[in-house]
Amino acid sequence: MSILNIVTDFLLNPWFVVSLIFWIIVIVLVFGLKNRKEAYTFFFPLLILFKTKKLNNYIRKISKKNPRFWRLFWNIGIFVSFGFTIFGFFFFFINIVQLIFRPSPLNAITPLIPGVTIDLPTLFYMILPLLFIMTTHEFAHGISANNEGVEIRSTGVMGVGLFFLVGVGAFVEVDERNLRSSKFHRNTRLRIAAAGTFVNAITAGITLLLIINYALLVSPYYTQVIQVSSVLPAQDGGFNYGNLEPWDAIVAIKNSEDPDTEFLPLNLNEGISLTSVLSNTTSVKFSIGDNLTFRTYNSVTDLSSEKNVTLGPRYDIYEKIRYNYIPNGTALRITYNFSSNSETNILITQVNGTTIDKSSGDTLELLLTNFNLKAINLTSDLGMDFIIDVEAIGVFIGVQSTYYWMHKSDFAKFFTSSWPDFWFQELYWLFTISFSITLFNMMPLPIFDGDRFLKELVNWKFGENYSITRKKKDRLIYKGTDTECKLTEYRVESVESVKILIKDARKEDPNSEILLGKENYELIDGIGDGFKDTVLVTLPETTSLQKGSVFEVTYEYWYDDKRKIKQIVLNTIRFIALGLIVGNFVLSFVSFGFGLFWL
Repeated sequence: MSILNIVTDFLLNPWFVVSLIFWIIVIVLVFGLKNRKEAYTFFFPLLILFKTKKLNNYIRKISKKNPRFWRLFWNIGIFVSFGFTIFGFFFFFINIVQLIFRPSPLNAITPLIPGVTIDLPTLFYMILPLLFIMTTHEFAHGISANNEGVEIRSTGVMGVGLFFLVGVGAFVEVDERNLRSSKFHRNTRLRIAAAGTFVNAITAGITLLLIINYALLVSPYYTQVIQVSSVLPAQDGGFNYGNLEPWDAIVAIKNSEDPDTEFLPLNLNEGISLTSVLSNTTSVKFSIGDNLTFRTYNSVTDLSSEKNVTLGPRYDIYEKIRYNYIPNGTALRITYNFSSNSETNILITQVNGTTIDKSSGDTLELLLTNFNLKAINLTSDLGMDFIIDVEAIGVFIGVQSTYYWMHKSDFAKFFTSSWPDFWFQELYWLFTISFSITLFNMMPLPIFDGDRFLKELVNWKFGENYSITRKKKDRLIYKGTDTECKLTEYRVESVESVKILIKDARKEDPNSEILLGKENYELIDGIGDGFKDTVLVTLPETTSLQKGSVFEVTYEYWYDDKRKIKQIVLNTIRFIALGLIVGNFVLSFVSFGFGLFWL
């Protein structure tokens, strides 16, 4: 394949087109907000965040309606979410053992990446569940934060659209710096960290119940029946070619020989299917050669009708041999003999003295439409005859079928038979995604809520001991109005110096940095937790500072001498979690592949 063909295929790939459309829309929106740069964060071509404060009041109202209820609700969330952390370690460990010793496709773990492992049609089913899950997850963090008195800075939507990778979601931005301080109790941080996962777990639980009871939910509007997908002609063993038609939904059945009997309605959810009827296990009784009356509805012609269907014999030939036709259809090859439980390679050219020729309809299946067949004489290409005794073990009508949602009213008919399947797919993906996020998000990795949870637990276990001081240097970028330097440490003892590094100035330039006098800055408690953590800078009146200049603050702070051991414990648990997750992905990919749609 030439480079030109590769480039052409890449540019014409539907995912690239979707990504291109996504970024065109984003650029138009960004252009419209060019005078409100605080309303978005743009990292082309990786990420876009559109921020707003309009939802803040809505979240605040919800959290203030019943504070005691929310406090109890989020407390329960702590235990449920931590339970998923424990279950996550157990699940990934057991699964990786299964993948090593007894690999099965059921154990494969595939990352759900739109455009990479998820094809375009599937993505359309995932859009609504993703939006719902991401929105409720982030709103849960927002409601719990508001309930605890933690400021919500902004809310909004986010999206990515890099090449074949397309995705959207919501976010709630809380004041993380204040939240991590001693102003708020450990339990507050645990409640906020667990909130999103807790709501995802509730979503997964409710959705699972809806899936289990889905047939009952749609039963007032639809019944699941059988629809004919193809009708076999006589040369393929069929008995009703030209009678039944593709798209015929079989709604009800009765025995034509007994006109006084009632039609038996089909309902797959109650176990009344075409298979159960033809197995003679329902109220419809019959014998080989009888006719059944099918009440049908054809979704293409929109016509209902009653059709008499012939019940032919189903012989036990397939329980004695396995065979397939050669490519030109002039012979069949017996590949397995069930009587001797052995593989064979016998080429058969005649059946009961008739030369096999699929193109003219002379087949073994045609012989099986004989109602009084007792034995089959198979002649090989070497002239050897093989006699197989056969007997009828049931009935056969000669159709291939699938299921169909039959409407019960004009209202249901208007939404078509695909409507129940659509909502079932939505529920399936809602459960799959919400459960997956619940499981993964509580694993202790830096990008997940489980890591915040683990930090609090480790900090609670080992405690704190601020007995020594250390020096540190922070650099903070000046954005035009912010002269508050919020330091990375929370217990600052004193400030040694504050420098301003002028943007674009060369190092050899004596005016490239400005050392401020102590009268130009003040160390204050910016959070309100009783410890000083912020340097408030007062610029000299003669100083005109460019955006992008840097405040360099050198200071002394109280150091937690248990920080090192806590970090070792944290990193050890993180490493184990990462190893389990990556190991599951790698072993799944090696054993079964991921079905990469972009290749």
